[in-house]
Amino acid sequence: MKPKMKTRTPVEKDWDAFAVLAASEGWRVPALERKMFNSCWRQSARVIVDGGVFCGMVTAVAHERSGWIGNLIVPADRRGCGYGSRLFAEAVAALQRQDLASLWLTASAMGQPLYEKAGFEVVDRIERWVLPPRTEAKLPAVSGDADNGLMARFDRKAWGEDRCNLLAALSSDSRLVSGRNTVALLQKDPDLQVVGPWYSTGEDPVAQRQLLLQIVALVDPLIETIIDLYGSSGLQKLLSECGFEQAGENALMVLGDRDGIDQNMMVALASLGSIG
Repeated sequence: MKPKMKTRTPVEKDWDAFAVLAASEGWRVPALERKMFNSCWRQSARVIVDGGVFCGMVTAVAHERSGWIGNLIVPADRRGCGYGSRLFAEAVAALQRQDLASLWLTASAMGQPLYEKAGFEVVDRIERWVLPPRTEAKLPAVSGDADNGLMARFDRKAWGEDRCNLLAALSSDSRLVSGRNTVALLQKDPDLQVVGPWYSTGEDPVAQRQLLLQIVALVDPLIETIIDLYGSSGLQKLLSECGFEQAGENALMVLGDRDGIDQNMMVALASLGSIG
């Protein structure tokens, strides 16, 4: 590493720099996620500075058996100088020190070669689907499910681990929606709504349609709604019929042992590709 290049835990001004940079790249970062990285996950984010100048950021979140690398970003005029590689290597090392079974990330076409060199392999694709704001009257809201333990049971069955800390944080201002063998969380930020995690224990098109219609009835029509969908879920046609539009995709990549993980249950990520 260059003498003036160093990594450290981000402070508030670093998060401000990250927010500006992320917005310039078209990233959507929920306010709740930033809040979590400034509290319970404060030590799970790293920035790299060179001569006191912000040169990039990465996050590395550990769950019970899995870890997620996300938010890896470097300013365009600083790319090719080794900042991204250094941040990525530190994120991998930090998670590996915790003896996790598997490490996960979502990769753009530009970033995928770097991750493949580190041993990550593509296991699916994550498609970004967006329900644009609408001006028509809101549909009558349906009730969210009151059983807060239901999502935890589905999540544990899918991932083979306890991710209750993540779910508790995401549920602070969310609605749980469930149907026959399927469950999803509708997260509400001031300027963004996220559907996820979303799980299903079987192929049941009718149940999936009913669940999605419940979600559409619950969302604020004036605020954009996003689903980071597993490409293998097969729900693209249904989302399109309900007004969602695809707005890009990334590769889902993993390093390590996937024993005990049931990807067939997974419909949508719990986040926008950064924490699981």
